[in-house]
Amino acid sequence: MSVDWDRVSISSIAEVARGGSPRPIKNFITDSPDGVSWIKIGDTEKGGRYIDSTSEKIRREGIKGSRWVEEGDFLLSNSMSFGRPYILRISGCIHDGWLVLKPDYSRLDQAFLYYVLSSPNTFRQFDSLAAGSTVRNLNIDLVSGVMIPLPPLDEQKRIVAVLDQAFAALDRARAHVEANLADAEGLLENALDEVFRDLASSSPVVRLEDAVHPECKLSYGIVQPGDLVQGGLPIVRPVDLKQRVITLAGLKSIAPELADGYARTKLFGGELLLCVRGSTGEISIAAPELAGGNVTRGIVPIRFEMDKVLPEFAYFQFLSRYARDQIAAKTYGAALMQINIKDLRQLNFVLPHISLQSDIVVRAEELYERAKKLKAAYVQKLADLANLRQSLLQKAFSGELT
Repeated sequence: MSVDWDRVSISSIAEVARGGSPRPIKNFITDSPDGVSWIKIGDTEKGGRYIDSTSEKIRREGIKGSRWVEEGDFLLSNSMSFGRPYILRISGCIHDGWLVLKPDYSRLDQAFLYYVLSSPNTFRQFDSLAAGSTVRNLNIDLVSGVMIPLPPLDEQKRIVAVLDQAFAALDRARAHVEANLADAEGLLENALDEVFRDLASSSPVVRLEDAVHPECKLSYGIVQPGDLVQGGLPIVRPVDLKQRVITLAGLKSIAPELADGYARTKLFGGELLLCVRGSTGEISIAAPELAGGNVTRGIVPIRFEMDKVLPEFAYFQFLSRYARDQIAAKTYGAALMQINIKDLRQLNFVLPHISLQSDIVVRAEELYERAKKLKAAYVQKLADLANLRQSLLQKAFSGELT
């Protein structure tokens, strides 16, 4: 850091206070236009700098149980999105999940303070001082004692101008990479869609229930899996369907007796695991080592006869828009999206000869690997841009930014 810069505590350049919640808060929520903005974590945008609107209001009599904040104040989350700063463009009340900083703008440029609070050095201080292991918390004393650089106002404005220009370029680059990532993610789905729609016009199309193994009843999994236990029966949940093949690694276990009434969804290994609640249409393959395990209510195992349907062929079919569009059309619900078993059983399933399925799998695997490599490259580019942003912030507050 430049020897010419002062290093000061946050409490010396801003008043630090904590929010509060009138109890019970539900009794103070109002639709009245005379209500006061009730500012919550959910009112922030990912990667955003400002809070300029809220989804709820509270009655004015609730103000005395909360903390009044004004435009130009800074908010810090003391738990969720830990230490992330936001600048208010509205006035209102905050709950006790926020800390508010009321800066002395005679000594501070607003954008400079935002950047310095977002810098790696400030975060490291928050991180090292925060209490709690599972959920870290900031408090008034902790934040008050964090030290930040304080160059003269002219130097603050120069730093802001340089960072604004650099970050605008980074934002343009990020938007370009994100667009390319979206294209890469759609590459496989679009290509598979063309393959399976062509197949549907030239190959037999049957109901899904007529394509599966005779012993596969297309049923929901365990409704109430109970408490998780060590060394119990492995259970697959919708949240686990994040990769192509699901193995035992990372799976939770339940008491074996809780699966006694769910023999229909007992796993043999090799099934497709289809999400039917929440993110309907998400699909994975059960690894052989999952044999004997089970699934929760949000998943339907789909088992085929190997000499009639290749699991990989079925997997790629469910990845295509040909299948996804059918699932989306039968998905219902507002708070919880789901598809019922009756509709699932009636889905159209393209069923060509096993030799043609094998050819399709070879083509699909090539597309899958190509899309996978493209996605990995773009994800790495996004990580590189994020790291460059942090590097610029580090240099800016070490007196190295030219």
